[in-house]
Amino acid sequence: MNELDSDVWYVIRTKPKQEERAALNLENQGFEVFAPKLTVKKIRRGVRTSVVEPMFPNYLFVKLDDIIEQFYKIRSTYGVAGVLRFGNNIPKIPQQWVDEMKGVDELTDEQAPKVGDSVEIQQGPFRGFLAKIVQLDGESRCFVMLEWMQKEVKANFSYKELQFK
Repeated sequence: MNELDSDVWYVIRTKPKQEERAALNLENQGFEVFAPKLTVKKIRRGVRTSVVEPMFPNYLFVKLDDIIEQFYKIRSTYGVAGVLRFGNNIPKIPQQWVDEMKGVDELTDEQAPKVGDSVEIQQGPFRGFLAKIVQLDGESRCFVMLEWMQKEVKANFSYKELQFK
């Protein structure tokens, strides 16, 4: 790679759920930090809500001039668990990759099911039956209405058991 040392980013491991704390503390020390986030649609108590989450949980990127000189300063920052390394090798992330990631404003999870979606049941005794989602039940389950023995039956399934049409 023909990259200048000033155009190199490093991966920082954070303590669990402390990405924002680590990023703020690193920025307060004068480091340039990149902590990409994405918006995910989640179902909480049967209601679909948008939640902003880290794109890479427990990781963020920091631009450093000299990793050897700043290693201990980074490692002792509140919220930081350490610098990502493989043995004695500390991987470098090129500026171009970070620029491309910054160009992505927000990614959204459009795969979340909605009430009214048609599904095919993939497992169990109702395998192959077509159904329609009538109610969301948490983040991983939903109620569907299917026709069984000439009657409409409401059943609860995991999203893993369904194929969305």
